[in-house]
Amino acid sequence: MDKLWWNHITKAHKFMEDIVSAAASGTSMVLALPENIPWRMTLMEMVEERLRLENPKNSFEAFSCPEEEAGLFLLNRYCKKERRAAYRYGTTYAAFLGQCEDTVLNDRYLWIYDVPEERYGEWLDFIVEYRKNVENKAPAVFILETDGKKAAHKGRKGIKTLCFDQNIGAYDKFAFCALAATENNCKDYMRPYLAELVSTICREDVELCAACVGLGNVFVTEPAGAIDRIVREKRRSDGEVYRFSKTEEEIRKRIWETQVKHIFPVIEKYRSDFIKKHHEAIMRVLPVGNSYGESITIPEDVEIGTLLYMAGCGKIVLSEQEYGELQQYREARNRLAHLNTLELCMVDRILKSEG
Repeated sequence: MDKLWWNHITKAHKFMEDIVSAAASGTSMVLALPENIPWRMTLMEMVEERLRLENPKNSFEAFSCPEEEAGLFLLNRYCKKERRAAYRYGTTYAAFLGQCEDTVLNDRYLWIYDVPEERYGEWLDFIVEYRKNVENKAPAVFILETDGKKAAHKGRKGIKTLCFDQNIGAYDKFAFCALAATENNCKDYMRPYLAELVSTICREDVELCAACVGLGNVFVTEPAGAIDRIVREKRRSDGEVYRFSKTEEEIRKRIWETQVKHIFPVIEKYRSDFIKKHHEAIMRVLPVGNSYGESITIPEDVEIGTLLYMAGCGKIVLSEQEYGELQQYREARNRLAHLNTLELCMVDRILKSEG
């Protein structure tokens, strides 16, 4: 699932490519990632692999923000003992390292993560001053990973900001669910519904979406129970637990949203096909009044409830099966129109008839 997300979802892949492009061109950046970034380690590994192809002489390193001051940490890590001995107080670490020509720091892509709130400005200031002092050589490239709130702080000239949440939207997450839904035990005609249901309920967390899609029919049958099972039994790719805070009522509302999006069009198509089939019989009954007190004079404008009434009065002759279907579609439409959800068996029957 991780490669599906980063390789085949267009905007997710472009986000990864933008990181590579900026770094390969020598541009340091702030990388604003949400807490539930999908498959973070895969992203980092893919960036490293691509940068190795772009510039084989540079090494890629990723590490958690050290406790030491940024400049002191980099001086100790990337300068030999004799070069460190040449450092003199009064010169900033950033200026000293920028002017050094014989340090391996110049041949590095450095991805720094877990930067505390109070250290964010320090690292940005170091990067800016370091790059100002670099001459006649390619500087180190810094990828400063942070969250959206820290990235909202005043930026720094010459440092690019790439924000996950500004580049990845709800449609991208739905597209992922749709692709992922092609590989599970769900019935073919239910796959679009499954993808929509998962992305509508869980779109804030792509990894949770993947886990839910993987349950297929289990999730479609009981979304709240399936999510509870995932939260209790499974772990994210980074080993952290899944978190899900929506109430059962919030889940119910999102189930309703999904059903409106998928069921209403099928009901409308059924109504249209029914009217075409029984056009002459309906025409003989017109005009009739609708629920708004308006006079309906053409068959195409007759509501499904009025069609059922006409059939019940014998003005439209239907077989027992046809009458049952008309009742089913009218009931489904009324329930959705009154903000109620449909049982899965009804959803299944309606979508199966369309499929």
